[in-house]
Amino acid sequence: MPGDQLSNAATVVAYQAVTLTELRDLFDQVEFDLRDVLERECRVSDTLDSVESEFDVVRARLRAMGVVISTPESPSNEIPTVSAGTTRRPRYDVPVVPADGDFDGLVRLAEARLDLLKIDLTRDPLQQVLPDSQVARSLADYAAEHGDVSWDKTDWAVVLVAGAVATFLDIALVRIPKDSTFLGEKYPGSPLTKWLQDRDRAKDIHNRFFKGFEKLAKVPYDAPTTKATGGLVSGMRPRTHRLQSLGHDPALGFLVGVADLMHGTGTYIDKAGQLVQVATDAAPIDLINAFITQVRHLLSDVYTPAGLQPPLFSLLQLGQVHSPFALGPSGVKVPWTDVARYMYVNGYDLRHFFTMGITPGVVSAIIRGYWLLKSYATGGTAEQRKLEHAKLTSMLLLGHTIATSGTLLKTGLVFGMNPAALNYNQILAMAPATMAWFKEAVARDRRINQALESEWRTLLAEAERRPRSAGQTTSTPAYI
Repeated sequence: MPGDQLSNAATVVAYQAVTLTELRDLFDQVEFDLRDVLERECRVSDTLDSVESEFDVVRARLRAMGVVISTPESPSNEIPTVSAGTTRRPRYDVPVVPADGDFDGLVRLAEARLDLLKIDLTRDPLQQVLPDSQVARSLADYAAEHGDVSWDKTDWAVVLVAGAVATFLDIALVRIPKDSTFLGEKYPGSPLTKWLQDRDRAKDIHNRFFKGFEKLAKVPYDAPTTKATGGLVSGMRPRTHRLQSLGHDPALGFLVGVADLMHGTGTYIDKAGQLVQVATDAAPIDLINAFITQVRHLLSDVYTPAGLQPPLFSLLQLGQVHSPFALGPSGVKVPWTDVARYMYVNGYDLRHFFTMGITPGVVSAIIRGYWLLKSYATGGTAEQRKLEHAKLTSMLLLGHTIATSGTLLKTGLVFGMNPAALNYNQILAMAPATMAWFKEAVARDRRINQALESEWRTLLAEAERRPRSAGQTTSTPAYI
């Protein structure tokens, strides 16, 4: 079975890791013993050279006195053998390293060896073999060089609290844009959005700051009805024409809207989800004037009763993509085109988008604030925070994931699958949080790989120097 093979492979890998660690310790011991032997050999060689010189002097004196000196026989080079019946205990306990290709035998050997060492395969085997002091020192050195991105219980608690608080505020404060009845049930709207969309307040702000832009910012993509487009854009009416006009989108407008101003055209999405471009009699203008006009026109519309759609919200109308929402008692699921139109008509505009920003803002504020306070409390430096930024991005990603799950549960359980309960701002926040985490993870892996590569180069350079050093001692007599 594939699962059994994977388990066997994991067992063999753990055994090989333990064996390599034991061999490394053994080599360190052998290297120490050989170094000690070579030092003693050098001392004995120097002593023998001194004694040999003294013997030469004595021989010369004896010859001068006429004394005949016999030549000593050369010492035997034979290696002493071990007599039969005697056992010789190895000096080093060398672990078994099988050389055959019997994988099943290797698995049995690995299981027996790991069981003997009491290795728990659910945890890192090396941390169970190495001394605790060495493991702690290695982890401390690793954290100092690459930053500590491990989570403790407090980190988990803060992330969970951030997601829970954001979800609570999404339910209690953000709610839906305004009081409305959905599928026979009445639901209260957001008090903050209600304050922002208050007609008297909005009218006063519009008249005081933005009404003057209406005459200065005429645009070719502001057709209010289907008839105004020559019948080319279906479903156009005054309540939805801004949603269907890409030039009115607070984000896309600075691309599509500016292009429409420069070409004298209007770009819309009809009720069938098709992209339609309509030629107009408006005179094209240059880029600078088009950009200024675009800003003025958006400001002139933001505090009108219909307001502006949230950024990129118009794209939900493209195509006939099915949604999980039913807008009528029949329970028939409708396309996202109809869902987006329903949400916008029921107050889902840029002002409610600002209200929805409370949810991702709370997640970011709690987690970032905790991360900075913890760093300052532990004496962390700016360089250390930079190394550990991957941890911050991972905490933010999980916090936003919890808050996004919360808004989905809010929509389905608290507001009876009313699409206006979706926190669009929180859903959008998932994209930058994911990209930031991915970017930091890749950058951290790159830094670690570069450090490992540098260490390998150092080891290879040291290995190339060692044979030359060893060659200098080969002429030394092998006395032990």
